[in-house]
Amino acid sequence: MMSNEHAVNPSLCLNLCDGILTCKISGESMLIWNSSMYKIQLKRFVDSANSSNQNIQFKVHLTYPYYKRIIEIISRDAMNRGYVFEVAKEVKDHIKDRELFINERSNVGIAIKQQLGIVFSQFNEYKATVDSQMVRKLREKQMWDSFFMWTMKRAANFSVPGSGKTSSVLGVYSILNFQNQVDRVIMIGPKNSFGSWIDEFKACFEDTKSLNELIIHDYKNLEDKKKALLFDSNDKNLILLNYESIGSLISEITELIKQRTLLVFDEVHKVKAMDGIRAQFALEIAKESQYTIALTGTPIPNSYADIYNLLHILFHDEYNEFFGFSERQLKSPTTDDVEIINSKIQPFFCRTTKKQLQVPDANEDIVVASQASDAENKIFEILLMKYAKNKLALIIRLLQLETNPKLLLNAIENNGEDFSEILDISGEIEDIDYKDYSKEILSLIASIDKTEKFMTCLSLVEALYKQGDPVIIWCIFVDSIFRLQTELESRNIRAGVIYGGTESNNRQDILNAFRNGEVDVLITNPHTLAESVSLHSVCHNAVYYEYSFNLVHLLQSKDRIHRLGLPKNQYTQYYFVQNHYNHKNDGEYSLDQRIYERLLEKEDIMLDAIENNVLEQLTSVDDDIEFIFKNLLFN
Repeated sequence: MMSNEHAVNPSLCLNLCDGILTCKISGESMLIWNSSMYKIQLKRFVDSANSSNQNIQFKVHLTYPYYKRIIEIISRDAMNRGYVFEVAKEVKDHIKDRELFINERSNVGIAIKQQLGIVFSQFNEYKATVDSQMVRKLREKQMWDSFFMWTMKRAANFSVPGSGKTSSVLGVYSILNFQNQVDRVIMIGPKNSFGSWIDEFKACFEDTKSLNELIIHDYKNLEDKKKALLFDSNDKNLILLNYESIGSLISEITELIKQRTLLVFDEVHKVKAMDGIRAQFALEIAKESQYTIALTGTPIPNSYADIYNLLHILFHDEYNEFFGFSERQLKSPTTDDVEIINSKIQPFFCRTTKKQLQVPDANEDIVVASQASDAENKIFEILLMKYAKNKLALIIRLLQLETNPKLLLNAIENNGEDFSEILDISGEIEDIDYKDYSKEILSLIASIDKTEKFMTCLSLVEALYKQGDPVIIWCIFVDSIFRLQTELESRNIRAGVIYGGTESNNRQDILNAFRNGEVDVLITNPHTLAESVSLHSVCHNAVYYEYSFNLVHLLQSKDRIHRLGLPKNQYTQYYFVQNHYNHKNDGEYSLDQRIYERLLEKEDIMLDAIENNVLEQLTSVDDDIEFIFKNLLFN
């Protein structure tokens, strides 16, 4: 067989035919088709249904990095087996042009981020136009971010929460609208960001550009929503959609996006799951957009895999050309991978810190300790034994013990899925429920009316109230929110509540009442109110009664009262209530303290990454759990 193969000596020519990569085979074609080179290395790139004996047609979606890989595979085989392989000039030119285009685009992004002299003339023109359109002027750093997003057309803004990302995006809208290229902004984000977008639009433009919004929640049924997008949207300049609604409205949204639209994905980390259904809808919608901006203050809270969908939203057809990161490479990157990933994505995102915008630093955190009662300590020891093999469940149960032990008597529903954001995990918690307790623990639970941590929190809030200071209290459990409200109101302290079940209109009314001084204390949770709500003009004290080890929740909740717009000498104070147990084996133990320390460590990693102009990679849930229960004996 080998002598026959050398005698026939086929030749191959790689070319482009109607934009599709093809390879013409002259001579004995089966020596290619039957070769190990083809079967092991080349076959995965081939469209076998449209190929013939003498012609290999490659898959339509292949981009130039795949062209280079195919050339490398065939070239090596041709050298080893002694046949002729040629690459047509058209293919070489295509690869060269694409590399040049990507390099140029990358170089533009870097030039703007480094504020090189070659971009100053265009930046000054941009600034003059935006300033002429916006009543509230952008800060210098915000203007550079806005200029970056406008120039790149498809870009991400990873500026920290509270740094004014919305205003920078509205700067892009203002110039595109002035240039008659865009009529509207379509913003897709969480429901609780809608109010912020409306407020920011009014503040940025005032009477110079009247707001005419379409809010998808104003329409009750699906048919009305579809009609609104198709027939009531022509004169709207701000259309607000939430991630949950887009799946049933894809065709209507896509039709709008084709028509002079700036598409914005706010809090884009909401669609980070690689196989998530929301991500698929977002990817489909983004394909038709000419101008796309993705916003998040926490781009990769867990791993580099969190940017996979974000990059596909921005560069759907070009992902493999621009980046080419495999899912494996993002999920488990080597040190070299991390360097390559950051090098490639660095030109396509901008990032601003609050320090760069001269937001005054918050005060050092104040930790307020509470000491568990004897009954609470006994229940703590029992829970350690019962949940020794299920640490995630143990965290939930300990959080319940600290605030209302009677919650221990209820089953944790949906296998813990309701706690996925709090625990910063995906999926179910296995073997979670041990609610069938002995008479001893039932008696202990019944003996506790209000926990020591609950009373400590109340005393702290009451003291702040007596000083005349409005307060926001951050909780996890809805039960805690309403128990705190009831107790505060019994002390003649006006308390407003916002949680997941609060209607949108009621949320806004409660927020307005808090801003107007009609409510003294606002009680809420981070997965409801931790996005795009500004309270910094009226409130400077936040009490963390319950908190999770989700860094996103911590950062965004902090930034409700610490954000751009604070006067130079304004203080911001965070209080963290931490409960302590006397563990019979290890002395004092505090779950709250461990979680708090872990969050501070993650925050430091993020800030260090920003300073070094790279994306941070934080610890995993398993690492967090190991840290939280380190050196704690369970028997």
